[in-house]
Amino acid sequence: MTTWQVLVNPHAGGGRSAKADTMAALRSLSIPAHVLEVDGLARLKEAVREAADTDRRRLVAVGGDGTVNAVLNEIMAHSWKAPPLLGILPTGTGCDLLRTFGIGPELDRAAARLVEGAPYPVDVGLAIGEWGRRYFLNVASAGATASAAQTAQRIPGRLGSFRYVAAVAASLPSWRRVETRVDVGRREFSGPALTVVVANAQFFGGGFNIAPRASMVDGLLDVQIITSRRREVAALMRKVRGGDHLAEPGVRRFVAPEARIETDEPWPVEVDGEPLGRTPLVVRLQAGCLSLMV
Repeated sequence: MTTWQVLVNPHAGGGRSAKADTMAALRSLSIPAHVLEVDGLARLKEAVREAADTDRRRLVAVGGDGTVNAVLNEIMAHSWKAPPLLGILPTGTGCDLLRTFGIGPELDRAAARLVEGAPYPVDVGLAIGEWGRRYFLNVASAGATASAAQTAQRIPGRLGSFRYVAAVAASLPSWRRVETRVDVGRREFSGPALTVVVANAQFFGGGFNIAPRASMVDGLLDVQIITSRRREVAALMRKVRGGDHLAEPGVRRFVAPEARIETDEPWPVEVDGEPLGRTPLVVRLQAGCLSLMV
């Protein structure tokens, strides 16, 4: 069995012993692995560069969605002889990407997929703005949801999946609709909006099923423009939790390989829960350039 290069974020999960928990899970399944703590971006860059240089294409990201995003961007910064294979072991507070595959945040269950799963070629999103270029696997957004993601960074990780709900409650008073223009393929939206969500996978915010019809293999982004008023947010969130919101009058949904978002006032932007910068924003897909071990 080929050895996995396992990259552990030691700060994921509110300071729990991520490396020890990971090694125990791997040992219980007799999974050959080289486990390395990557404390900081410089160490992560070095580890992925070494893997690319030596053609070790079986990598595992250990942490939350932010850790997966950081590993993804380092993978995409290199040329590989064949598409790399990425496994995910959740020790963070969100771990929304794995929910799309019915795995969830259980470490042992995710580790079993390194043995029992199969390579799954997926599309990779690319967000482009004043900050540069940032790849993502899960969801990018601008507006109110990105404001909540910024607030969530300041809320203790011990709240787990409730951290995003707390962030929404804390940031909600500042939310307001802004004149927005969104070009999605050959279609266009223009009008007041609260947020725009561009999804490659299904879940975000600690288990909210924002894009129940999204697919990571169809070469299309699932774009939702939320035009609801602030007083309607609580009721809408209850529907989003179960993925029952698409028929709501305050939700406009489009699918296309590219989306362009402009706003009359700059909106915050996030990808995979990580704040980036401000609008304008362009989002594109790169089809099948990475495989997930799920």
